[in-house]
Amino acid sequence: MRGFTLFLREAITHPSTVGALFPSSKRLANTLAKQIPPHSKGLIIELGAGTGAITDSLLHQKSPQQELIVIEQSAKLAEHLIQRFPNVKVIQGDAGHLNQLLDSVSAPIQAIVSSLPLRTLSPYIIKKIGREINQVLQEGGLFIQYTYSLWGDPLAPSPHLKLIHRQWVWRNLPPARIDVFYRK
Repeated sequence: MRGFTLFLREAITHPSTVGALFPSSKRLANTLAKQIPPHSKGLIIELGAGTGAITDSLLHQKSPQQELIVIEQSAKLAEHLIQRFPNVKVIQGDAGHLNQLLDSVSAPIQAIVSSLPLRTLSPYIIKKIGREINQVLQEGGLFIQYTYSLWGDPLAPSPHLKLIHRQWVWRNLPPARIDVFYRK
């Protein structure tokens, strides 16, 4: 219960950066993880891991040729993730500085799975994150974002990302939509 309590405390204290009152469900986490091709190679970056619901699914879904790196802005949540997943590289930092945070990474980044509440962020911050994604995500890589805005237009943080797939997860609180983008 510590993870849920921590998540709730962070959601109440920092609502614009957490963006939800409940952690992602196992169903949403598994559906997000399944968007990544199982036999591909390279890095998977998770943005905004929270208490690790999606992290756990990504670890179970990824192939041995894939490595997972988690980025979490909240120091408290990052510490929780380090304790929960001792074999995963967790970086405490802001996605607006993604290139700098991943400076020591040399392997190609094949996918970015984002739990960032993009619809609550300012257009300036979204563009900044988009520029960072353009710098680190390999051409042909995937940017996977979920939203609770079920019928709105997909929000791509970069014009270099092309929507290739949408999927709804009704059994989540609240229901969510997954948007999968291809890096042109």
